[in-house]
Amino acid sequence: MLWGRSGNRCSICKQELVLDETDLDDASVIGEECHIISEKDNGPRHRNDYPTDQFDSYENLLLLCRVHHKMVDDQKETYTEDILRQLKNNHEKWVTERLNKDDFKESKNH
Repeated sequence: MLWGRSGNRCSICKQELVLDETDLDDASVIGEECHIISEKDNGPRHRNDYPTDQFDSYENLLLLCRVHHKMVDDQKETYTEDILRQLKNNHEKWVTERLNKDDFKESKNH
């Protein structure tokens, strides 16, 4: 669900996260599923009160490229839980709007 709703794009830079294969090599997945709340006690944005069965849930994951995953984890004071949830929400809204706009144009032309 995360990859679908994120449109195969980083929630920050919008870069595609699965690169096509070449004549010599397979496709490359460069996207990463970032935890908004870390399961690890010393991890970024860890909360002791967060339900353990929710760490890997859709609600606690954000799709990012490797660069932005590293950035949000290293800069956890800047990229708070609230900021990351807003980034995810805004990105998924952007994907939906873009796809709906393109679908409307295509259906109108047929």
